[in-house]
Amino acid sequence: MARIKLFTLNVWSGFRYRGLIRLEEYEPPETREQRFEGLCAVLQEEQPDIVFLNEANPLFTYGSRLAKRLHYVPLGHMGVAGVRAGRFGFPLNLREGDLILARPTLAPAYQGRVHLGGKGWCGNVFSCHFDNLTQAVLARCTLPDGAPLYACVTHWVAGPAITPENLKKLPELAREWGFPAKQAAQAKEKLRALEHCKLTEAQRLCDWLEKKVPAGVPLIVAGDFNAEAAWPELKLLQKRGFSRLLPQGNGFASWDPAHNTNLQTYYAQEARQKQKSLYHQLDAADELFARDIDHFYVRNIQPGSVSDCRVCATTPWRGRSISDHFALTATVEL
Repeated sequence: MARIKLFTLNVWSGFRYRGLIRLEEYEPPETREQRFEGLCAVLQEEQPDIVFLNEANPLFTYGSRLAKRLHYVPLGHMGVAGVRAGRFGFPLNLREGDLILARPTLAPAYQGRVHLGGKGWCGNVFSCHFDNLTQAVLARCTLPDGAPLYACVTHWVAGPAITPENLKKLPELAREWGFPAKQAAQAKEKLRALEHCKLTEAQRLCDWLEKKVPAGVPLIVAGDFNAEAAWPELKLLQKRGFSRLLPQGNGFASWDPAHNTNLQTYYAQEARQKQKSLYHQLDAADELFARDIDHFYVRNIQPGSVSDCRVCATTPWRGRSISDHFALTATVEL
């Protein structure tokens, strides 16, 4: 029996994702470095065996630094990089991706990556896209008894869900911020397109994993799904045989504006400003609600073998949250 501790966090690039030459950044480099040090401190305290990270930037430097510092093997793939050939390209500061870090004793091996959503291509050397892209990265680990364990990190597109509450808010926000009434229909169409995109991400991920992971082998999928468990895209995962590891209630959500200093500082400020469209105004307002959008989904792992599933990394590091998300951890027996 092997006990494997898991940890997932969107580490937050700190970008506004606006700009052609360089993306606008919320914070100076020294603040981003402070958050990196805070992540190292959390990982040293939690001591996970497998770490799933989103929005690592620059991807390979970020992974190498963590691996060297904390004795992991880093495996990842570029997720968004704009127009790029090697180290040259635009935006200059965008080389963001998703990482799996595992203990060397687990003999982690890279198994591939799948494109889930968005138009364009992003490789580790060459990329060409002007749209947001999403992906999943898969690794194979080997347990002490020689049995395989597959670990997948994924990051899905973000945006509000189609709910009666959000549809009701559109005319209210249009009046409050002076948007033309016709933008309500445009915003609804954007919401429908986003829901379709997220369902496509879920479908593509499940189809790919069924091809890549042998039947009956334990599989863990973790990351920032940008969706709550009751939303259609995550219900699809459940229909395809995945179970969600349920965090024990400790008063925190993984996306938590009431407690996260970065959400309180930057996102609350943006919600008080007029955005470029009614849809973006709804999106900014929607980000001020607490939600569990980071998850562990597992297959071929018994629910009774899971312990200590909880939201963590909630304490500010030197006065600042280490990301705009909080982390999630769990321990499984295999």
